[in-house]
Amino acid sequence: MIIEMQITKDKHKKVSWINKTLSVGMLFLMTSCGFYSATYVATYTLKDTKNREDTEEILINYVNNLPEKNYLSKDSKFDGTDTLAFYGKPYHYFKFWLEQKDNNSVFKLDYWGMYGSRKRIPYRNLFDELNEFLNTNFTVLEQDIKDVNNAKDKK
Repeated sequence: MIIEMQITKDKHKKVSWINKTLSVGMLFLMTSCGFYSATYVATYTLKDTKNREDTEEILINYVNNLPEKNYLSKDSKFDGTDTLAFYGKPYHYFKFWLEQKDNNSVFKLDYWGMYGSRKRIPYRNLFDELNEFLNTNFTVLEQDIKDVNNAKDKK
């Protein structure tokens, strides 16, 4: 009986040491790789070029083409609503919707992301292309972008 208790105690010490080693290793890996996290909230007030339906159709078509180009998966939770949402891998989420304000369309994007390289910011090209698309195809009356992230500044 005493021998069994000693063996159990030794196994517990070994498992405890492995757990501590793995925890320290994971912590080191997470801090050394420079994991990225961010929020990006953009609001564009657009002057409707022809009519509101045309503006909405152009924007919806553009957003619906984003998943294929950017490897996104559609979130079916918003099916049947005025909101389009997509998941990116591993932990990135995009939500797009339209509102009306003073006879103008307001296009909104809400992004939340975690995990990626702090040097190569995930989805930065998507945001830049969206901005260029909106400024090229519409008259942007007002633009409000809040970009909060822990990306490394290029030196």
